[in-house]
Amino acid sequence: MRIGQAGAATAGRRRARRSLAACAGAALAVLAFVQAPAAHALPPGDVPAVGVDTGRFKLPIGCTISLAGLPVFYLPTDVDVQGAAPVQLGPGQQFYLSQGSGSITFPSWLTSLAPILGINKADAKITDLSIGASNSTPSSINIAAGKPFEIDDIAIEAGKPLKVGLPLTGTFDVGPYTAPNGGKVTLAFDHALAEVNLKSQAGFSLPITADCKPSAGNALLTIAVGGAAGQPPAKITGAPLNFPEPASNELVGIINAPYACKVGGDTLDVGIAVGAHIPLVAKRGAAFSFTAASGALVIPAATVDKLIDKGYTSASGKVTALNLAVEGGTPASQNVIPSGGIPIPATQLVRGKQITVPLPGDGTLTAGPFTPTSSATSTAVSLGSAAADLSFGGGSSAPATCGAPSPTVYLVDNPVT
Repeated sequence: MRIGQAGAATAGRRRARRSLAACAGAALAVLAFVQAPAAHALPPGDVPAVGVDTGRFKLPIGCTISLAGLPVFYLPTDVDVQGAAPVQLGPGQQFYLSQGSGSITFPSWLTSLAPILGINKADAKITDLSIGASNSTPSSINIAAGKPFEIDDIAIEAGKPLKVGLPLTGTFDVGPYTAPNGGKVTLAFDHALAEVNLKSQAGFSLPITADCKPSAGNALLTIAVGGAAGQPPAKITGAPLNFPEPASNELVGIINAPYACKVGGDTLDVGIAVGAHIPLVAKRGAAFSFTAASGALVIPAATVDKLIDKGYTSASGKVTALNLAVEGGTPASQNVIPSGGIPIPATQLVRGKQITVPLPGDGTLTAGPFTPTSSATSTAVSLGSAAADLSFGGGSSAPATCGAPSPTVYLVDNPVT
């Protein structure tokens, strides 16, 4: 009798170990589905074109691992995503989230469990990778529909973190979406589903599924809609994406907003870029700030040519204001340019050549703290008006006033939790 009980107990322990190993292997084999500026001035080569938003986001997610249709394991982790999008949309305009890539990293404690069953490899197929675009048509797109992402022989090395990226080569584009006639659009990670086949050294395999959903704020970026209808599709290509890995629930990005600046009787089209590490969720009653923040003044080639046509050979001056506007939080407006302004060094104008001036030339800017109001469900920070004193060709300086971009250019639109 005792011998039978001991045998049953041993078999039970073996089944438990197998179940644990299967769950651990399942978690390891879930693939990535979608993949900071440094604490000094923005490198000109990292600043995207005027009208482009580039960023890298780390979103908390949770994956339910199922075996034979029964959920057996829940894995909290993060998805690391990057891509490019337009900063503004016209009514009914088609648009994309482009240059997309991503990854997910599984901790070493999970990989240390895989050898219990001798699991050392996995095949995976992503059948659902859905990115939403609120108020748009369609409201969500599954980029794996009809053509799943498949990766074979994913190596699982015991005791080491496992980082898996998608796609294997190149990048992916999500779209086209069609913008609404007004308001704003928020791009977000919605859902991912993976079919995973765990493989052991002994030759047997174990099929499982991984159903992954956001576990906190899932918004990637918000784009305002306005201006003229009939604009061509917005699909960004060739944007620089040189970002370090952000912290969980954080984005690191650079946004280059279009500004029309009045200088005397002239209007000059320029770009003002802002880069920072920015939290993706605001806590009720708690303040948040941008860190490692810096900027750049971009004078596009067409504006340089316009100045040269007026007989100017150089530009200089100082930026005196760049106001951030806050919806659902305080302060309602904040000038991130320090007292005394940031100098624009004398820069030669060369026909056909864009000028990018880091702001400041070294160091960082202070942006925040911002505190959600007591009744706010979200707190949005956008680019407001700007001002500068400019001198062309070494002459006397003249004030430049730049109204806030229209439609609004959002830096972040955070849910308040």
